[in-house]
Amino acid sequence: MENRPLTAYTLAAIGVALQVVAALFMIYMVALHSAIRIGWEQMEPEHMGPWGMGRWMMGYPYTYHPIWASVWIISALIVIGLGVYGLVLMNSTRIGRVRTGSTLVLIASIIAFPTMWGFLIGSLLMFIGSILGLTWLPPTQPAAPTQK
Repeated sequence: MENRPLTAYTLAAIGVALQVVAALFMIYMVALHSAIRIGWEQMEPEHMGPWGMGRWMMGYPYTYHPIWASVWIISALIVIGLGVYGLVLMNSTRIGRVRTGSTLVLIASIIAFPTMWGFLIGSLLMFIGSILGLTWLPPTQPAAPTQK
């Protein structure tokens, strides 16, 4: 039996990977909107798509203004950095390191929730993986049979 929290680590690792993919997507969006400047402020409700997903869909405030983009980039680096470092600590056999890593992943997932990083599922997987890591206990060894 493995003495590592394999399920917690796997869920958190998939969540962090989705955070990285979402960050690459947002970097592309920032570059695209900075280069093109398509004029979101002139969008009328009829141009917002069939479900009204205009300005706020997929990171609008972070792609529109350079200050918001800077805040997002700094936050993304913090989320990904905490997530990766937390994963390294979670992949341990010592319970103290697993708990510390799980706490770091939990903090990263909470920071990422309001901005839909990781396409929301990444934040959710990180959150679930960190909770599983915090509640994980190493397997106990069965007592050796006594000889009579």
